[in-house]
Amino acid sequence: MRKLWVKAWITFDGVFDANTMDYWWQNTNNPERMEYIMEQYSQGDIYMMGRTTYEMLWPGWSKDTTEAGQILNRMHKYVISTTLIEAPWKESTIIRENVVEEIAKLKQQPGKDIIIDGSATLVQSLQGTGLIDEYRFLVEPFIMGRGRRFFAEGTVMNKLRLVESKTLNSGTLALIYQPDNA
Repeated sequence: MRKLWVKAWITFDGVFDANTMDYWWQNTNNPERMEYIMEQYSQGDIYMMGRTTYEMLWPGWSKDTTEAGQILNRMHKYVISTTLIEAPWKESTIIRENVVEEIAKLKQQPGKDIIIDGSATLVQSLQGTGLIDEYRFLVEPFIMGRGRRFFAEGTVMNKLRLVESKTLNSGTLALIYQPDNA
C-alpha cells in the first residue's frame, strides 16, 4: 500500500503562506536543502493538492525545466476542489466528491508515495480519517509573527510521534512525524 504524506515548509511559528514566503524561504536556500527536497520528491509519483496550491503552482511549474520541475511534471497530479473547472497541468485530475474514498482507492494502488503539498485546508479535512501516514516539515529558523499558519485555530488535536529529524546547515529542521495511534 502507498504511503500518503503531507509536505509543508513552515516558519518556526507555523506560518506557511505564499504572501510571507519571500521573507523566510529564500533566505535559507542552499544546495543541501535543495538536495533534501529533491530526495523527498523522488519518493512520490502522485502529487496531491487543494485548489489554492494548484493555482499558485500552475502554470509556472508546468514550464520549469529544473530537476524539481521535471519531477513534478512527471507525477500524476490530483487536485481536491469543488470549484475548479479545469486542471490543464499535464497529468492532472480533479477530485470533486467522495474525497476520502477516492484517496483511499489511490492508496491501494501500486506505486510510490502520495505527496500532499501544503494545502492546509485539505490536510485539516483529512485529519481523523486515518489516511495521513506522515507529516514532513521543513521548519525554517524564522518567527514571522503574522501570516497564515498551517494548523489553524480549532484544528482537531492529533498526537504525533517524531520518527526522523535532521538539521540542515542553514538552520532548517527537517522533521518527519507519524500519527501516534497508541
